[in-house]
Amino acid sequence: MKITATRTLVKSAPELWELLDDEPQLRHWSAQLCEGDGAVEVTAREPGRLLAWRSDRAQTVKVKVKLVEKGFGTQVAISAKAEDGLEQDVLDQVLEDLAEPQRRPFSAV
Repeated sequence: MKITATRTLVKSAPELWELLDDEPQLRHWSAQLCEGDGAVEVTAREPGRLLAWRSDRAQTVKVKVKLVEKGFGTQVAISAKAEDGLEQDVLDQVLEDLAEPQRRPFSAV
């Protein structure tokens, strides 16, 4: 079973990359996609463009995220593949997570 989601977000590719290239976040998204807890293995990394990972849980889930700058934002395409049990709304939630404004703590001057 393969599911996909695509959306153009009003963020730059480097901004999105910073959010994507984070192992705890990848584990969180993988746990949502395929219930359970387990290690995440990055299988492809092209900074600012592509991140693919796999996670072995009750079943293996493979996820790929592509970033393409488009107009005033970045098109984000996510695909996930597993034998069964994937939910489309989880990919939509990943896009929502990426679209949210990031709160940064005030820095001391």
